Amino acid sequence: MAIQTFTAGQVLTAAQMTALQANDYNQTVSAKVASYTLVAADVGTRITMSSASATTVTVNTSLFTAGDSLRIQNIGTAACVVTAGTATVTSAGSLSIPQWGGGQLYFTSASAAVYFPDAATNKVAQVLSTTLTSTFTTTSTSFTDVTGLTVSITPSATSSKIFVVASVSGCNNVGTTAGGWRLARAGTSIFAGDAASVRSLGEQSPNYDPIVMATTGLSVLDSPSSTSALTYSVQCKNSNAGTFYVNRSATDTDNVGYWRGASSITVMEVLA
Repeated sequence: MAIQTFTAGQVLTAAQMTALQANDYNQTVSAKVASYTLVAADVGTRITMSSASATTVTVNTSLFTAGDSLRIQNIGTAACVVTAGTATVTSAGSLSIPQWGGGQLYFTSASAAVYFPDAATNKVAQVLSTTLTSTFTTTSTSFTDVTGLTVSITPSATSSKIFVVASVSGCNNVGTTAGGWRLARAGTSIFAGDAASVRSLGEQSPNYDPIVMATTGLSVLDSPSSTSALTYSVQCKNSNAGTFYVNRSATDTDNVGYWRGASSITVMEVLA
């Protein structure tokens, strides 16, 4: 049961005593399926968040006093963020709670609280992936998104990092040059070497044999410092004139000796 106020000389019923004893072992649970703003009656209880979409638990002033506390747990598939409304909320860890994560919200005053995340909190808040099984071609000598090989994610906190990993297959049809790949966020490269005159910046496709399709692995830990929707993509280009093929060889003869492939890009929000 939630915290109660008793008066001098008050006689408790058997039901009240049972409820008080039960609360020593099992906190009163308040189940929420959408974003929620704490109220005074939540002190001493356990708030569970259950949603497939990102949610928040908002903390305002003048509801709690120093020493009050409550627990917040996320059983939904999307992250839940402990959010300062009119109160101040601090934490040595992240204020974003991934699925199966939780922690204690402790008030140091009526206007300030500290969130103590459980040590066992999962650090991966969400995982999203896109797989491309069809083919793609481009004659561009500038990096261009591979159609169908993008994925969008909305970080739950500005402190979150996004781990991006991709596996891509392709081939260039000109034997004297090669194509290349890079990872991009909103069209801007996030994984390339330093500028060096007119050299291409990215990861060169391992071969330029028009009858052989090569597979390349790409990965980077990005720090976008954002809670807005972000689109990550795999981009490719030709070094010079020619055509770059994705998920097939350039020759692509209808024969068992020629291969078709698949490519994918996966993003994971890693809580700081």
